[in-house]
Amino acid sequence: MDAVERAVRTLHVLTSALWRIGSRFFLCVTVRFSERIAARSLFSEYGSFLGAGCLLAAHYAEQAETYIPDAAARMGVYLKK
Repeated sequence: MDAVERAVRTLHVLTSALWRIGSRFFLCVTVRFSERIAARSLFSEYGSFLGAGCLLAAHYAEQAETYIPDAAARMGVYLKK
């Protein structure tokens, strides 16, 4: 939640999704190309960077038990209050 709060305040999050596979959660975030290094740095403080691209997101979508589209914006609404 801390990572999402910082992301919605400091980055231009274009798309995001949250997946749950077993007991692990995976947050995929797409930002502007110019912000990719800042986003990787921010999220690496809270977890592991697993890669980028459509193929990884498709793998999560196929394997996930739970899928929440536009997760950062949805969580950000509650964090900004």
